[in-house]
Amino acid sequence: MEQARSLLPEQQPLFAAAYNRSSFAFEHALHELELFDVAALRAMAERLPVPAYYSTVKSSVDDGWKHTGDRRPSLTETLETLSETNSLVLLKHCEQDPQHGEVFRRLMDEVVAHVGEALGADLEIGRATLIISSPHRITSYHIDAEVNFLLQVRGHKILYTFDPNDRSILTDPELEAFYGGDWDGAHYRSERQAEARSFSLAPGKGVHLPLHTPHWAQNLDDISVGVSLNFNLRSGARLAKLYKVNNRLRQAGLRPTSPGASPWQDSLKLAALAAASRARPLLPARLAKA
Repeated sequence: MEQARSLLPEQQPLFAAAYNRSSFAFEHALHELELFDVAALRAMAERLPVPAYYSTVKSSVDDGWKHTGDRRPSLTETLETLSETNSLVLLKHCEQDPQHGEVFRRLMDEVVAHVGEALGADLEIGRATLIISSPHRITSYHIDAEVNFLLQVRGHKILYTFDPNDRSILTDPELEAFYGGDWDGAHYRSERQAEARSFSLAPGKGVHLPLHTPHWAQNLDDISVGVSLNFNLRSGARLAKLYKVNNRLRQAGLRPTSPGASPWQDSLKLAALAAASRARPLLPARLAKA
């Protein structure tokens, strides 16, 4: 499939300067491709090798990702009734779609080229997720373990982002809990909402979210479709290991130093984690499962 460039060349300096430092808005042409109507998305959902995540339970800002409900219709029915329900669907690994995967792979290549070595040299893996949601649906407040580029291709929404470096908004214990396995470890503070940046997303608009940026979104009056490009970083994997160690130390009653505050302590923590990982397979099976 022949595909014109989706990112504007004149925005390359912005990508290079602000990447993973602050949220920023940009423009794109991805919405001009004819593959984002609901019928095409239903067909893509059937082709993708990774199961979709979806919820039909009404959500609020502080519900988190655990709020999915006990019973729900099928994915096909959810996609067919988006306009009448309050649903969220995530189609994962769209770059693996046998029909349109090349579109998403080329788009990720464009982003890496726009940012440059700061992303290219640090990149472990990238993936594309389609975010499809009903009118007025709220995407709950959360953080991600990847840097993110969100491109709106259908509908309108308001995205709210917070400063990921403000430890009075996103605390060390919250990050530790997140990397300890609690995907809802980051807690929304309504009293800090006025400090959020707001981005109005329409087809052709996009936003970059640095690593760990707390955010939530509110759809407006129509079905929303966006493409989320997530990039796992080597530097992010290192941070994840440090927060995992700190989570264990805090659970033991200690007060660990933040990653980066003491390079020699960080090195000791990583060495201890590596040693524990090597030693675990050597334990007797009954002890390893304890």
